[in-house]
Amino acid sequence: MAAFSLLQLLLLGATVTVVAPEPPQDVGQESLELQLPPIQQLLQDPAPPPLPSSASAATAAPWGPRSVPGFPPPWPEAAAVTRLCRYRPPPPPSSVPALPPSSFGHLRRQAAALGAFSTRLDSCCDRDAPVPCARREWAAVLDAFCSAEFAVKTRPFHCCRLRGAHRRRCFSDAAAALGTERSPEVPVLVPVPVPVPFPPGEPTASNVGNICALRGLRPGPTGPPGPLARFHRRLERDFGRCCSNGSVECAHEAWRSGLERLCRQEAALGLRERSCCGQGSAPARLRCFAASAPQPRYDRELHNVSLGRAGPALLRALCGPARLLSKRRPIPELLGAITSCCPRPPQEQRACTEEQLTHTIATLCSTHGARGGWKDPKRCCKGGDAAARRRCFDSAYLERVSMGLAVPPPPHGHEE
Repeated sequence: MAAFSLLQLLLLGATVTVVAPEPPQDVGQESLELQLPPIQQLLQDPAPPPLPSSASAATAAPWGPRSVPGFPPPWPEAAAVTRLCRYRPPPPPSSVPALPPSSFGHLRRQAAALGAFSTRLDSCCDRDAPVPCARREWAAVLDAFCSAEFAVKTRPFHCCRLRGAHRRRCFSDAAAALGTERSPEVPVLVPVPVPVPFPPGEPTASNVGNICALRGLRPGPTGPPGPLARFHRRLERDFGRCCSNGSVECAHEAWRSGLERLCRQEAALGLRERSCCGQGSAPARLRCFAASAPQPRYDRELHNVSLGRAGPALLRALCGPARLLSKRRPIPELLGAITSCCPRPPQEQRACTEEQLTHTIATLCSTHGARGGWKDPKRCCKGGDAAARRRCFDSAYLERVSMGLAVPPPPHGHEE
């Protein structure tokens, strides 16, 4: 019986050539969840590892004396939890050996924590708000683990000596370091890193809509922990707080104070000084950072997508972390028909999307005009055969749909 198994495959990467679309309008603001450091992978352990038989009791655990592979579990990033809950594949078998029957109590507590978090994370996927649920359970499981560590007369896991936010940051940084320290017995899916633009644009009234509406789709830092990674994580966290009321002043203060803190921290560590940090005054430093921002509109994840002929390349983007920004009917229904084909193999996806769109269009046209039904403002359901209606829907409703996409879609004309 396996000691524990991988839970889900997260942060699926895709390398796609991107041609920037015609700049769309800034999207509206919305309140989004707090985002902290990025996930690398989450492990499932439905129950603590079973005790080995006496025949295997003497077998030394190849995990080493310090920690179980996968412990601590990473902080649940919004985009990763969204993808996990969307796919929820069955866990593959694992061949991690069992723990010895005596001693190694710290490993048993770590394995039990992984198992508890896995079970609670899976239950969060059935909630209306899985991301806040996953984060509450992550913190609760690790706090309970620390309580168990202090209940015995041994040295506790080092992060347990801290409290509150400092403890959470410690566990998150320790989990991020696991990306290069995994045991060979534990397979890891390594995502394609997406660089985080630096410096970030100066928050203004013209871009705060994108700052808020596209949170959770922007990439998190993937490098080793350090001042720059902490800057990006803290800035996104503070943006989340500011987006609860769409305050430009709050977002600007988070940007200003974050950059000033970054300059001080890197100077204290003796790191090479950034050119903008070397400016003489605070206003000059901020003007330099604002002028150097590669994405001042915060619109890298904002795309105008033509959904009429969705092939595998476009499905890769639509099936990843995505947010529909054009909410007028019938676009949500049509997009839902397309993404229902995400679980299909790539070679079956085009036929699936054609079938699902045809069925959804027929359903919409059979109910339009009814009381409380869809009004068909472009009159695509009036007259003509099914092929004519489909052409009308493609041009009137499915062309240039505004979406936030973590995975860039293929450029126009390269959908396959």
